[in-house]
Amino acid sequence: MVVLNIYGKIKPICISKKLGLYIANLPNERNNNWNDALYKEVVLAKKTIDQNSKRYNLKSPFDVKKFYSSVCFSTEMENMSNCKMIHKIVDNMICIYLDYNYNDMPLGGWETNCFDGRLCENDYAEKIINFICNISESGNIPHCIYSSNNHFNNPYGFLHYTCNIKKYISSLKLWGKKIDNFLVSKNDYLQLDYLINSFFKDNDYNEYHFLKLYSLCQLFLEKEKEYELDKKLITFLDDEYPEDLKNIIPKKLRKMRNKIAHGDFISFEKLIEEFASEIMDGNFSFDYSEYSRKNWVILHICCELEMVVKKMINMLFSDRNKLENIKNNIT
Repeated sequence: MVVLNIYGKIKPICISKKLGLYIANLPNERNNNWNDALYKEVVLAKKTIDQNSKRYNLKSPFDVKKFYSSVCFSTEMENMSNCKMIHKIVDNMICIYLDYNYNDMPLGGWETNCFDGRLCENDYAEKIINFICNISESGNIPHCIYSSNNHFNNPYGFLHYTCNIKKYISSLKLWGKKIDNFLVSKNDYLQLDYLINSFFKDNDYNEYHFLKLYSLCQLFLEKEKEYELDKKLITFLDDEYPEDLKNIIPKKLRKMRNKIAHGDFISFEKLIEEFASEIMDGNFSFDYSEYSRKNWVILHICCELEMVVKKMINMLFSDRNKLENIKNNIT
């Protein structure tokens, strides 16, 4: 079960037909009662918040009446207990889930379908919403505040809600339409799975992250030879870079990637310093109490490549032919 930070009473809404992706209020059925399960989770989260507030002599940020009024749009609460209010809050929670027929997907059944939920794998609906949040150029995408795998890792998470849900639902439906238009062949489903997993729970900006991001650039742009990216990457770099740096950066990134891949770490260190001195010095503030010079460079490169990859993925879903034309234009 994956709960989003949008609240309100809704009927089940289809986000993506081809993935069988839906949002709805929490199920409250005899054999599928997540409503009661989330009530218990919210009570535990509130207890943790209250304990933290007492420990640090802070006023508890969880005012049940104020929260209930905001979420449920009701002022009739004077005689309502905290217990009943929390139940009402849970009634307004919205979850995202997958519900499809194997015959409607080209990936087989239980044994092979990568979108199924399994005991030792993360809920795939959480992966999907995480992916859309990461690549969307709009800020109107809801995020996960609870999952059956991770629960309320942050007890304050369920307080980060919004009741203005129309624009969020509209953005989700727009992304669902883009995904449905993209999913034509079995390979498209497998590529989507690959992209979704590449973004899930990877926040370490190190050499491994750099290699993964560069390999995604190769996936989208490389037709025959890796040096093709020296020119093709320029299209996706930040416009704030002057033209001379735009021509330098892709070449240096390719060389860095190759030095890591071949275990030539001495040469990699030299390239890192070249990148720092030629591109970052004078335009970037190095705080060595936070990161070493090398790690600042790797962090900066990873951030830049993430933006590049997100541009490519957005182009993949909005104008696939344009991305293919860039890839096929061998120079």
